[in-house]
Amino acid sequence: MFSQLVEKLPVGICVVNQDYEIHFLNDFFLDRMSSHWRNEYKGCQLADVFPEQVKFLKRRIKSVFVLRHPSFSYWEQRPHIFPFKSSRPITGEEMQMFQNMEIVPLTASDGERLACLILQDVTAQASYFIAQQDFSSALTREHEEQLKLIKKLDSAQSQLIQAEKMASTGQLAAGIAHEINNPIGFVSANLDTLKQYSFHLIQLCDALAEKLQTGSGELADFATETLNSYHYELLKEDMAPLVDESTEGLSRVRDIVENLKQFALEESGGWQLVNIHETAEQLIQLISAQYKTPVYKVQCEPENLQIFCDPGGMKQALTNIVMNAAQSIETKGFVKIDIKAGTQWVKIKIIDSGSGISQDNLKKVFDPFFTTKPEGMGQGLGLSVAYTAIEKHKGKISASSNPGRGTVFEIIVPLHAAEQQSAAC
Repeated sequence: MFSQLVEKLPVGICVVNQDYEIHFLNDFFLDRMSSHWRNEYKGCQLADVFPEQVKFLKRRIKSVFVLRHPSFSYWEQRPHIFPFKSSRPITGEEMQMFQNMEIVPLTASDGERLACLILQDVTAQASYFIAQQDFSSALTREHEEQLKLIKKLDSAQSQLIQAEKMASTGQLAAGIAHEINNPIGFVSANLDTLKQYSFHLIQLCDALAEKLQTGSGELADFATETLNSYHYELLKEDMAPLVDESTEGLSRVRDIVENLKQFALEESGGWQLVNIHETAEQLIQLISAQYKTPVYKVQCEPENLQIFCDPGGMKQALTNIVMNAAQSIETKGFVKIDIKAGTQWVKIKIIDSGSGISQDNLKKVFDPFFTTKPEGMGQGLGLSVAYTAIEKHKGKISASSNPGRGTVFEIIVPLHAAEQQSAAC
């Protein structure tokens, strides 16, 4: 009765030995395979019955035999281990089966060590989860469209929301990037070192094993027994992929930090003296990390010039203009920030050799929501926000361009005297 129950279970059962010979397949497997395997599978190699899956399965099964601990594969990691079909419970639609698989160690009555593959059909759950994700994405897109409509109806409010959002996100991103960058650095360095160490260690072990195994019979037996007892072949096979997977995961963390840094603006504590030369250098370092094509240059006369301003607003304005300049250069070119101080004013020029702006568009570049970028690539608020920030500083901003040759944005803001600084506070 027990064997009949196992054969009819609504989950797949496959039992193999340490030589990867199949001892048992229940009906869940057999009903989905070629009919000739029903009476022919016993004693066959896993590679003969499941040739496309054997590499993945052997790696998992081997770890179970070595570690004597179950191994689990979730459908989101590897959706379709076996090429089986499944019918959706409501629609009846035939589709590729989503599977969870667990491999557990067993011991037969005669002491033989076995591994049992338990395969679960989770197509219904996976389909529901994927449908929920699609639904959530559709809701997100609809929400984004509504936001665009709201912004177009009330541009002034949208600019305020955008500015506040970027300021708060910048503060949060700066803190997160600062906290994460240090551990990323030493973990990355350690992984590189570990990879080199593991490579040299494997070479050392291979050389010693080869030397010992070519020696006397006793030494050769000792070498073979030692390597087998420490599962050297498994360690050798798994070490490099494990380090590579860890490095890949670390790269994903680094990408997240880089994305956050795009919004990392200085925290503004009100109007204050700011080293505009240093701010421009920091901005170039930030933007050049993302846009590597242009050659960047900062020139300031006098050096380390300080102006009295709102740091968040000023840096936001410069960021939007310099980023547009960098994006306008596709193959090669330059972006230059030129800062000069007079007796009453500071003039900041952002010069690029990019694609330029047509005269018709030049008249509208500071209008809210005006953009020449493809849908989804920009909201058309960058230069509008910059214009508003410079106006807040009682300054002026203008643009001139020669299509195909480049663009110049010129910002003029007052250079406040010391007595004016106290009044402005």
